Amino acid sequence: MIARYHRIISAILSIAFLVVIQLFATPQPIFRFLIPAFFGLLAAFGFYNWLYLGWQDKWNWWVWLRPLLFLVGWFGLFFIMPNDFLRGLFLLGGLPLVYFIEALTSNVGQQLLFNEVLLTAFCFFMGAAAAAQYYPKFSLLYTAVVFGFIALLCRASYEFTPLSAPHKSSSALIIALFTTELFWVLNFLPFHYSALALILFNLFYLCWALYYYFIFNHLTPKRIQFHLILASVFILAIVIITPWKILS
Repeated sequence: MIARYHRIISAILSIAFLVVIQLFATPQPIFRFLIPAFFGLLAAFGFYNWLYLGWQDKWNWWVWLRPLLFLVGWFGLFFIMPNDFLRGLFLLGGLPLVYFIEALTSNVGQQLLFNEVLLTAFCFFMGAAAAAQYYPKFSLLYTAVVFGFIALLCRASYEFTPLSAPHKSSSALIIALFTTELFWVLNFLPFHYSALALILFNLFYLCWALYYYFIFNHLTPKRIQFHLILASVFILAIVIITPWKILS
C-alpha cells in the first residue's frame, strides 16, 4: 500500500518540479525567483523522502541525500540550455527520469546506484564547468562547491559497502580532493566547457569505478586495463575534436 502511494506522490512531485521550474524560467530565468523556487522544491522532496524512509523503516541519511544530489545536478544542467524551447524540452524529457529517481529512493541495488552516481556527476560537472567558464570571477566558490558535492556523492555511494564509516568518509574526501584539483587544472585549458566537463567526468568515473570494484574485491588487472584504455580513448577523442579556443 505504501509503495503504491509512493509512486503516486513521486509522480506528483516530479510534475510539480517540471511545472514550477518552467513557470519561473519563462520567458527568461529570473534568478531571484527561480533559485528560491528550486530550493523550495528541494525541501519538499527532502521532507517527503524523510517521511517515506521512516515509514519503510529504511531511514538512512545517505539514502535520503542521493535523490537531492541528483536534483541539484539536474537543475545545474538545466541552466546551460540556450533557449526557452530547449529548456522546456529538457524538463519534459527529464520528467520520467526525475520520477524514477524519486520512486526508487529506498532502492539500494548496486546497478541503480552505479547509474545514479554517474548521471548525477555528469549533470553536475556540466553545470559547474559552464559556470566556471561564463562567470570565472567566482572560481574559488565553484572549487569549494565541487569538493563538497563530490565528497557527499561519493560518501553516499559507499554507504552500503563493507568499509568502516571512517574509511568511507576518508575515501570520499580523497576522491573529492582529486576531482577538485582536476576541475581547477582543467579550467586553464582553452576548451569549451562541455569538453572540460566530459574530460573531468571520464577521470572521475575512472577513479570512482575502480575504487568501487576494489571495495568488493572485483578489481583485476584486466579491469584496470579496460577502464584505463576506455577513459584514454574518450579523452583523446575529446581533445582531437575540440577547437583550441573558447567558443562564445
